[in-house]
Amino acid sequence: MSSPPIILGAGLTGLSAAYHSTGIVYEKQQRPGGHAKSWSKQGFTFDEGIHVLHTSNEYVLSLLKNVGADLAEHSREAWIHSFETLTRYPFQANTYGLPIPIVKDCLLGFIENQFRDVEKVKTYEDWIYYLFGKGIAEHFMIPYSQKFWGVGPTELTTEWVSVRHPRPTLAEVLDGALHEQTKGFGVNAEFRYPKAGGFGSIGESLAKAVEGRVHYGMRATRVDVVRRQIEFNGQETIPYERVMSTIPLPSLLAMIPEAPAEVREAAGKLRANSIVAVNLGVDRPNLTTKHWIYYPERQYCFFRISFPFNKAAGMAPVGASSIAAEISYGNENALPCSRELLVERVHQDLVKAKVLLGSDRLVFADLIDIPNAYVLYDHVRRAAVKCIHDYLKQFEVYPCGRYGDWTYYWSDEAILSGKKTALELAGKRSA
Repeated sequence: MSSPPIILGAGLTGLSAAYHSTGIVYEKQQRPGGHAKSWSKQGFTFDEGIHVLHTSNEYVLSLLKNVGADLAEHSREAWIHSFETLTRYPFQANTYGLPIPIVKDCLLGFIENQFRDVEKVKTYEDWIYYLFGKGIAEHFMIPYSQKFWGVGPTELTTEWVSVRHPRPTLAEVLDGALHEQTKGFGVNAEFRYPKAGGFGSIGESLAKAVEGRVHYGMRATRVDVVRRQIEFNGQETIPYERVMSTIPLPSLLAMIPEAPAEVREAAGKLRANSIVAVNLGVDRPNLTTKHWIYYPERQYCFFRISFPFNKAAGMAPVGASSIAAEISYGNENALPCSRELLVERVHQDLVKAKVLLGSDRLVFADLIDIPNAYVLYDHVRRAAVKCIHDYLKQFEVYPCGRYGDWTYYWSDEAILSGKKTALELAGKRSA
């Protein structure tokens, strides 16, 4: 009789894999959720970076309801701060209020765009010009991309962009230049968020549904693919028949000294950006009605700020508001200052951006470091991932999730990835 598969990692993918199988989960931390968990301190609750659920997938919504994840629906209040002006998201359909020369550039660039041949789209930069024209590309899309990813958009492919950057019609671009429009664009115009406990309560609910099959404080330190066993915490060894791994591929390959040179080299080619989330509590209630704001300009250290207290009740103490500022680093991006000075730098930039008043007092400050926050789709990624997957699957190790597939999954996609891998393994076992 086959033993249950081992699942490495209790993020959303690993917990979903357990829910859809008899698998046993091993998690290095003492809590479930991976990077989708939340932290509560001094009455404030913060997620590890911004998290919302924007899906219409009935299976995912039904699953979350079945495990007790209590979600509320919200209409997105997302904005962009550029040229000292706040405009609604997405930029390409909301230029009203920007300086007239910028609006003119964006309109004419969209209307007169000569980049019409989709066959010539080879990079993310090509795709931006093809879809939006010169003005929108150069005033927002390219600066934001460089600030977020830490590389130029010519280094990126287009594999990840299909639903993440909606193309408006000419009428929508014109309407959005002539007056403020409140129409929602894109798949996340409406989103869901837990009514209590932060986004991490989703992982907590999934963990309860597989209670007894998640082992915490179990950090994988070596995977012996020859003997089919995994070492945890440098001491305990557990045999395996099949493994579902959500560990980042470079970290996983570092645990397999037997891996051939070409596979280790492929792992070394994989890139991601990392994020420091600076979480602040402010002694002023109802700071804003917005959910998040993007900052494409380098004069501000953060690329995005969000307001957790607006996503659910109880995210901040009575009389206070909360702000999460995300700063990207890695690749060609360096942190703007030492970590010890980040809180002060963010505070200064929030005042400069007129999010805070000089008289506002911080009553809470904390940092969360998020390595490998977003995997980078460069021109070597696809071949490198295939090389690694082909090698691992020979030894019944099946990567899945954002870091196992090295893919820009949203939360619902991560859940479905765990389900897909679990069912595929079950099918192979019964075949």
